[in-house]
Amino acid sequence: MSPDRLLAVLAAITALAISPAKGAPAESTAAGPAAADLAAQGDGHGVLPCSSCHGRLGEGNAADGVPHLAGLPAAYLAAQLDALAEGTRRNPTMGPIARSLSARQRRQLAEYYSALPAVSAPGNAPAAELDDRVALHGRWSDEIPACVQCHGPDGRGVGEKFPPLIGQSALYIANQLRAWRVGTRHDDPLGLMRAVAGRLSERDIHAVSDYFACQPAAACQQRVHAPDSEQTKAADSAARAHTRPASAGAGGTQRAVFTPSDRPIPDDEFGKVVKLGKQIFENPAKYASPYVGNDLRCSSCHLDAGRHVGSAPLWAAYVSYPAYRAKNHRVNTFAERLQGCFRFSMNGRLPPLGDPVLVALESYAYWLARGAPLDPGIAGRGYPKPAPPVLPPNYERGAKVYARTCALCHGDDGGGRRANDGSPVFPALWGPDSFNWGAGMGSVTNAASFIKANMPLGRGGTLGDQDAWDVALYMDSQERPQDPRSTGSVSQTRAEFHDGPDWMYGLSVNGHVLGSDSEPPGGRLRDSPSSGEGNSANHGRHPSSPEQL
Repeated sequence: MSPDRLLAVLAAITALAISPAKGAPAESTAAGPAAADLAAQGDGHGVLPCSSCHGRLGEGNAADGVPHLAGLPAAYLAAQLDALAEGTRRNPTMGPIARSLSARQRRQLAEYYSALPAVSAPGNAPAAELDDRVALHGRWSDEIPACVQCHGPDGRGVGEKFPPLIGQSALYIANQLRAWRVGTRHDDPLGLMRAVAGRLSERDIHAVSDYFACQPAAACQQRVHAPDSEQTKAADSAARAHTRPASAGAGGTQRAVFTPSDRPIPDDEFGKVVKLGKQIFENPAKYASPYVGNDLRCSSCHLDAGRHVGSAPLWAAYVSYPAYRAKNHRVNTFAERLQGCFRFSMNGRLPPLGDPVLVALESYAYWLARGAPLDPGIAGRGYPKPAPPVLPPNYERGAKVYARTCALCHGDDGGGRRANDGSPVFPALWGPDSFNWGAGMGSVTNAASFIKANMPLGRGGTLGDQDAWDVALYMDSQERPQDPRSTGSVSQTRAEFHDGPDWMYGLSVNGHVLGSDSEPPGGRLRDSPSSGEGNSANHGRHPSSPEQL
């Protein structure tokens, strides 16, 4: 390939697109003939036609690593052209072209390509064995979240900030990951892609690129984990040890943090239940739907499928029960603790003790905890509490922190964000689809601890302590579903369950008493004939569990 052609290849004007489906002629889009002519012919004054590299229908050139543009969000395409014009995305070929376009022309081209239907077949998709671990699960030992946690299932994209990856060529995806890594791209919001790409090895880049180039899965003949060499296993183990430091125990002594094994779940009868438990943990709305009233996932607050230190790992909880809980003033078994998660965090109803859902979750927790000591003070449990705030947590400051660091993923209204195919990706932090007032994340201390250690995703620990406290108070000062234990007035419910500085429930914020306008608990289960505990009429009672669980 000639140097000039290579520059053209690297001059892709957008990062990562959806898989194409046969499209209509360019002239049929709503952006008008000016954009169509510019795309097909250039302007005759030095601006080359976009179609010379990106194809007549915006289908790209997979073999040369030129991305397809058809069907991408117009706002995203416009932002990439602006970044190239402004220099925050550097490219020796596309930079001058983008700068030669007026702002109006850039918007017209973005709308033109967005209106084109995507082309039908992913180009140059590898059909060899695939390693899907980083794409689907991440590698949290190196603080690498799964790609799909931001870009949606199969990389289908989430709005204009997290573009589709599905079906894009492997060469293009790899080139962009390298650009993030070396800094020739730095137009990413919150620096998320630079942080993640900077931790990827070349092997990771190839694995991620090949995986998404093969999506949907039918585009590839095989989809399996590539086997690890002993050298790779040793390197991963060393990285994990480096990123999971020893924790201080009683008296200031150092206690090693337990690491759950990476061994495969066995393909036997017990293993089937363990796998079901993991599926429930990662998608309870799908696999435990009779008991779930919202779209939250257990792994939203317990990262890396319940494995991650600093994110209340599931293995640490398993070895800490039975235990006395002040929340209900009694000793709880681990299964009863799981019941509470469904009732409060999932805004749902209690699975009966012995239900297959609870058995599967407990089996998965046991699988993760095998080899860990039975110790309620085990290192790595819970969320590490940040230093006390210098100033009392403040709503107005928290609102600014939220707008700056949280709204990108969770939405301006705190309602979360969905992938372009409608599936939930980023959880709701308040509102009808969030956890209810009885959930542990409604505690400002718990929320600040989780936020400080884990947010923004993949950049945990970068938020200041004061910011974490402020934004936690702001989040917990918004309305959400009612506490299912409530049987009287807001003031009575606060006195019984939320009487402390950690809880905003029942307090007046901006003239509104929190809890006074809460919808009944139960979410999507509330109006179901079999809603049981989720129905406010019976306040969550269940014959197999105490009323105050």
